[in-house]
This record gives sequence, structure tokens and C-alpha cells, in this order.
Amino acid sequence: IDKAGVGYTLIASMTGMLPATSTAFTVVAGTATHLAFTTQPLSTGRATTMAPVGVSGFDAAGNLATGFTGNITVAIGTNPNFGTLSGTLVVKAVAGVSTFSTLKIDSAGLGYTLTAAATGLTGATSASFDITAGEKLAFTVQPPSTTAAGAVITPAIQVSATDSLGGVLTAFTGNVTVALTGGPAGAALTGTKTVAAVAGVATFSNLVVDSVGTGYKLNATASGLASASSNAFNTVGGAAVKLGFIVQPSATPAGAIIQPAVQVAVQDAGGATVKGVSGSITVAIGANPSGGVLSGTLTVPINAGVASFPNLSIDKAGNNYTLTAASTGLTGATSVPFNVTTPATIHLVFSGQPDTTTAGQIIAGVQVTALDGANAVVTSFTGPVTVVIAAGTGASGATLLGTTVVNAVNGVANFSDLSIQKAGSGYKLSASSPGVAGVNSASFAITAAAATTTHFASQPATTTAGTPIAAFDVDVRDQYNNVVKTFAGTVTISITAGTGAPGAVLSGTKTLTLVGGVATFSDLSINLAGSGNTAYRLTATTAGLLADVSNAFSIN
Repeated sequence: IDKAGVGYTLIASMTGMLPATSTAFTVVAGTATHLAFTTQPLSTGRATTMAPVGVSGFDAAGNLATGFTGNITVAIGTNPNFGTLSGTLVVKAVAGVSTFSTLKIDSAGLGYTLTAAATGLTGATSASFDITAGEKLAFTVQPPSTTAAGAVITPAIQVSATDSLGGVLTAFTGNVTVALTGGPAGAALTGTKTVAAVAGVATFSNLVVDSVGTGYKLNATASGLASASSNAFNTVGGAAVKLGFIVQPSATPAGAIIQPAVQVAVQDAGGATVKGVSGSITVAIGANPSGGVLSGTLTVPINAGVASFPNLSIDKAGNNYTLTAASTGLTGATSVPFNVTTPATIHLVFSGQPDTTTAGQIIAGVQVTALDGANAVVTSFTGPVTVVIAAGTGASGATLLGTTVVNAVNGVANFSDLSIQKAGSGYKLSASSPGVAGVNSASFAITAAAATTTHFASQPATTTAGTPIAAFDVDVRDQYNNVVKTFAGTVTISITAGTGAPGAVLSGTKTLTLVGGVATFSDLSINLAGSGNTAYRLTATTAGLLADVSNAFSIN
């Protein structure tokens, strides 16, 4: 086996025979033969400490040689500008890894590399990286301390590429991008936010902040240059005077939730969102071509100047409905017209059936599709589909794990991480969605996983010295406590060390072959009395599995 790891097993199979699984074993890395950079050097400034660089020893198969503890030395490989590498250049490996955290190069240049060497090992060369001379961006025209929300920021913002002394790098013609930071949540920066520099200067002439707020900043970035942050500024607007639909209602089937969620904002006279407003907004049907009824949460608190309505629906089909929005003291608003369509008759089917699967493993390929009366896929269906273990099926007390509620995409809901940990037969899944006819899947089984533990299924009971202990069962179980009925092997019973009377002997048939994963011990006896501090416990052992210790019991 070429890769180191813990918990390998081998499986032996033969036609017509049950497969057998070996005990778990470990594959360890071989002796280190070569080095590799496991954390590459990153570009950084001249004479500035680089981010930590990692170099590791590996065996011939490419496994980390955790037993390697020799010294690793780094040096400059490709040296485009006669730089000198300083810091701790020799580091002793710990579990195969040396970390160099104090490296610096004193001369700017493009395309440096590092080399790594260790006695007796093949060396390594890093990926290339750059050492910069301290070039950075700077706001050479700052945003004004106060500007109008919803209006172009004037004068135009300018960001320049500068050297370490602040001089403009006139040869720089790369793209500069600005983004909005700070201020109230939900505020947006619009306009041309990425501009190519001309003679080292990028000019942003149409930036707009859409919302009233304080503490805004602009952040400027460009490839190869340190970023810059502007001075803080505030936006102001007129008083809140009106409402506006900022996410309009869209066409949807009758009875279905309008998606995306309708949103209404509090605005000033210029249409900028005014965030510092409390209260609520109520929506209703405006134009009502078919006498429809609007359902859902119709009154929503204002949050940061916006009210979102996530569950609106209209029960009757018709063209050119509108919604209205109202709030105390503000001019109301009317949405754009939208249509409510006639819904198809929808039912669910399992287009991907669950298959028999090992306990705890992903049940592959489970898929539920919405079909109309002609069994065509209803691609407009995007509702939530929920799957559960169908009532009365499978093992009692079993739980379906994973993402059990999935929104359909183009009429199809895919469930990619479902699993059940309790073994059993006759399982079915049930799929449902609000207002849609549900369905059960085909039957499937969950089989036990690989055996991990020997287990006292019933306990030895107190008895008289020399008299057989009442029959008890020992089984083998997987990590989810399922009995592994296919496990072939033997189980051996012994008196647990340190328990019972000194010199006691366990007699009877102490080793049995498991049948259906279970062994019943019916003729065991112990010759010496013991109770209290000398009470007995028994240990059940199966090769390759964890042993189990019984409850304490007495011999009278």
C-alpha cells in the first residue's frame, strides 16, 4: 500500500462465499528520501518578514515522513536582484516538518525562489514569488466628509499607485477596484467600481452610495499593490417621505409563494433608502382582476429602512395584478403589474429511489420530482420538499440524518447526504411538500456496517460456585450498535483481570463460533465464591474487535 494511514482493512471475496474483512491495520511512512515545500513562500515587501514557509521530508511514495527529525536548510535559489536571505535559515524538523517563520529578503525583485536541503535527502525548489519595493495605493482625492445618498460623489474619487515615499508610479496602468465598507448594513455602492489607471491614477467619476448613513469608507485594491482605505464619510438625504418597491412582485402560480420575496423601502424625495426609520409597512392587492385574496405576512417591521415579505401568495389566476404598500406618515407605493398563472395539478414521485445501503453511509441517488397530471416535470415548481422515514417502516427508533428539506430546482429536489444508522429491512422514505400530493419510495434495507465491538447482549447472573451460570448472549456490533449478522468468527469468554476471588477458574465451553453474529454461552461455571469487592466480571474477546466487559455478578 503506497499511502500511510490508520484503519486500513482488507476484504477477501470469492464467488458464492460471504466476504471476509481483516482486522484494522496501519501503514506508516517510510524513511525520508526527499524534501518538498509544503507551505510555499508568498510575495512580500522588501526587508519584511515573510509569511511562514514550510518544508517537509517525504518517503519515496510521497508520504510525509513523520519520523524525520533532521535539520533542513533554506537558501535563495533564483535571485533576480542580488538579494540576501536573512532570518533562521536552519530548522530541525519536527514530525517531518520544518517551519521557517523569520525569513526576509533585502532587495526587491520579481521571480525569487527558495531552495531547501538536508543531509542525505533530495532537495527542493519553491514556487516563484516577488519581493516588492513597498508600492501601494493611496486616495489622492478623498470622498467629501458628507455627500448626498443616491447622488454621484463629487469631486470624483482618485486613487493613485505610489512608491514607498508617496510618489506616483506613472508607469502603472493596471485596474483599481473600490468597494464600500462600514456604514449601515445593506448599503450598496453603484457606478463604475473598477477603473484602469492612467499615468498611475484611477479616477472614479460616477460612484453613488444608495443609503443614508454614517461611518462609510472606500477600500481600494489592485494586483501587486498594497490596498488603501479612504477617510470616513457620511451620506445624508431628505426626510423619509415615501415608499418604493425595490424588489417587485413577479409572475407566479396561484397559491404559490411569490419569489423572490417582495421588498419595500422607506425613501427620501430623491429615492435614497432612509435607514433610521421605525414602524412597519403593510402590503395589499391593488389592481385585482380576478377577485384574488392575498395571503402571507402582510405587515412587516421596517429593518434598516426595508421591509421584506417572504411568503406572499394570491389564490386566483389573473393578469395585471398589482400590490400596494402603505406606512403611517409616508406616501404609499404601487408595484408594477404582474400575472398570477393557473397552477398545474402537481404530485411528487421518487425519480431516484433509495437503495439498500450500509448503516451510516450516504444513501445515493435519492431524487424527488414534481409532475403534472400528464406526468410531465413541472419545471416551475421550486417549493420545499421534505423526506422522512415513512411511518411504520424500517427499524423502530431509526432517524433519517442529513439535509431532509430541499428546495426543488426546475421541479426536481436532490437529496445528496441522507443516511440511516440503524440496520433494518423494509424501510421506505416519504416525500411531501405543502399543497402537493406526497409519495412513498420503494422499500429498501439498511445493513450493518463492519463489526467493531464485541458486546454482552445479555449479562451473566449471580449463581452458586460450580453451578452453570444462566445462559447469556454475546454478539458483535458495528459503530452504530447494530448486530453484524454476517460476521464470521469466534468469541472467547474469560474472567476479567483483577475481579473475583484469587485463583478462581472459569470452566465450560469458553470459545464459541458466532452464528448470525451471536454466541450463546450456557455451560460456564466458576469454582470459587466471590461478591462485593471480589465480585466477578467476564470479558468477551473477538479477534480484531474491541472487547467488552460484563456487569459485576456474585458467585455464592
